[in-house]
Amino acid sequence: MLDLGVLSERIIATHRIPARAGRYADVPEALNEALREALTQRGITQLYSHQAEMIDLALDGRDVVITTGTASGKSLAFLLPVLQTLLEDPSARAFLLYPTKALARDQLRSIIQLAEELRAGGGGGRRIEAGVYDGDTPPSERRRIRDKANLVLTNPDMLNAALLPAHGRQGMSHLLRNVRYVVVDEIHTYRGAFGAHFSNLMRRFLRLCRHYGSRPRFLASSATIANPAGLAAELCHRPFEWVHEDGSPAADKTLHFWLPPKMSDDVLRSVLSELARLTPHLIEQRKKTIVFTKSRKATEVVVKEARDRLSRVHGDHNEGHLLGAYRGGYTPAERRRVERDLIEGRLLGVVSTNALELGIDIGGLEVVVQGGFPGTRASFWQQLGRAGRRGGEAHAILVLGMTPVDQYIAMDPSWLVDQDAEHAVVDPDNLAVQLAHIRSAAAELPLTIDDAAVWPDLAEVLPVLVEAGELREVRGTWHWTGGAFPAGDFSLRNNDGDRFKIVNRVSGQTLTEMTRPQTYREAHTRAVYLHDGDQYLVEELDLVGHRVVVVPVEQNFYTEPDVRTHIDVIVAQERYEVGLTQAHFGDVRVDESVVGYKMLQFHNHQNLGYERLHQDLTIKLETEGLWWEIPEFVLQTLGGEPRDALRGVVHALRAVSRMRTMAERSDLLATSFATNNLRDGKTVTAISSVINSFKQAVEDKINLKVTSDLNKIKS
Repeated sequence: MLDLGVLSERIIATHRIPARAGRYADVPEALNEALREALTQRGITQLYSHQAEMIDLALDGRDVVITTGTASGKSLAFLLPVLQTLLEDPSARAFLLYPTKALARDQLRSIIQLAEELRAGGGGGRRIEAGVYDGDTPPSERRRIRDKANLVLTNPDMLNAALLPAHGRQGMSHLLRNVRYVVVDEIHTYRGAFGAHFSNLMRRFLRLCRHYGSRPRFLASSATIANPAGLAAELCHRPFEWVHEDGSPAADKTLHFWLPPKMSDDVLRSVLSELARLTPHLIEQRKKTIVFTKSRKATEVVVKEARDRLSRVHGDHNEGHLLGAYRGGYTPAERRRVERDLIEGRLLGVVSTNALELGIDIGGLEVVVQGGFPGTRASFWQQLGRAGRRGGEAHAILVLGMTPVDQYIAMDPSWLVDQDAEHAVVDPDNLAVQLAHIRSAAAELPLTIDDAAVWPDLAEVLPVLVEAGELREVRGTWHWTGGAFPAGDFSLRNNDGDRFKIVNRVSGQTLTEMTRPQTYREAHTRAVYLHDGDQYLVEELDLVGHRVVVVPVEQNFYTEPDVRTHIDVIVAQERYEVGLTQAHFGDVRVDESVVGYKMLQFHNHQNLGYERLHQDLTIKLETEGLWWEIPEFVLQTLGGEPRDALRGVVHALRAVSRMRTMAERSDLLATSFATNNLRDGKTVTAISSVINSFKQAVEDKINLKVTSDLNKIKS
């Protein structure tokens, strides 16, 4: 029973998701007897129907993607056929790719347990050698994995920067020569720019496999999206079978829609304030809770304010230690401590970014709280799936904010719960992304004319690299003559590979590392950097040495960067007639500058003042964009509004664009800007959705649907 007390007045609608009975199937006869015995030791005499279906397809040699719910046993479904192959063929190898380090290490625990059960039953568990190969793996363990492991758990970043470039080293060539399976977990996370990079990474991987004479099969899992088989095919360059009928049982789940009260200026109370009040209430009710926020800063603010409230439970009793924080930027030791404390019950709640959205097992949670609609229905359902993993009734609370989508959900909750998930969009043929991976591929093996079947724009890229002195033609092959490590020149997850160390001057400890864009926003001079609820003041930002010096402080405010965006149109490639105006697609130059910061008081979030930075911190990017001209009569109408209505349209545009493409927040930027009309040269105002590395998303998705969707979403 969920008792919200006086806070229940915020609930504007409730949706019940009824329990679902399980559907079972016999363990496939083709499954190895040793694996059958290991399942029996676990008390498993039957499988869920979707597990049996996937195992049958995998053992039949198919490439398969599965999209059943959270905690439905997807991992066991793809792991059993892989283990069977490894038990039957001692030389066989398999790669298991996970989007995060934490997820890989969580899965390693399950694999080790299953291997021990195989060994105890005399089924050959000694033949299963598994290990995680990531940035935290010490050199001795890396050597063991390369030389002995037949089950390698890693992430795309390590495959790109460490494994493929070292394919000629002892152990690595043996892995690639004998790889039989590649498992891609949480495949829905590979979309937008990250997906484009991953698709090209798989092109390089399969190219090396062909060189060594192997042809691995792919097994993939995904959250519920509209096109899992299509996405898997785009990423892995194979047709896929799709398993989607979920046979696992599910407990009752109740979804509560929460609308904050209005403040004196007719603006809703902020989502952060609501989370900071709701979270301690749930902890005091002894409800095991996860709270999702949309950013690292939001996670830290909610944790700090919620712990302040928990420090005064029943007078002077401090229960702040029952609430943890989890986000990117924490050390591996910090992340694993939180995971362990959740499982073992030392924490009752955790505030997290979407870093815990994926399938890491963090014990039985009873309540999921979402700080605003997460951007896609796929993420919405994925986060809801974190509660109720151990059975029993579960609750989810969606705290709605002032964004256009949130307010539309407040008016019509059925829009969220009754419609299908979105299509995931990826553009593997983006020229900039192809270029990065063609350079890396050339350093791995000389390029040949046959590689034009791998990269469609190879003929356009080759002369550019030859002229730049990075390739040398030798009898119809192109050999790499550039830098020693081209795979290190880019990041799969963003366009800026620069890293800055955040160093505590008092202790000398490195708290974390950040990318350049993160550093500019969170660690500019005089910024307050928050880490697990602790406050640090930035004393020095060394742009040359890539170092940020901070000191611990205790004060009543945090900082929020003032970010200004400027767009210049380089060239308009296409024009579309849209209603009373025109839409244009083309190349743009984006300058995103942090020019100052606000000081916001904890708890009430009042603005205590504004400071201008002595030096603007600017990120420059040339990319592609879609923009709409705003007719003059519309501007005149909007100019009479008491608020900036054009800004509301911009927010709606970005929201719709993200939903239509399932893009990450970092993939799409929307703003208004002045540009020259291409017909008569006059200056016009336009609103734009700027695309970071994937043109196909715009052409195929935004253009077709964004206008109708903007009519639905009220700014």
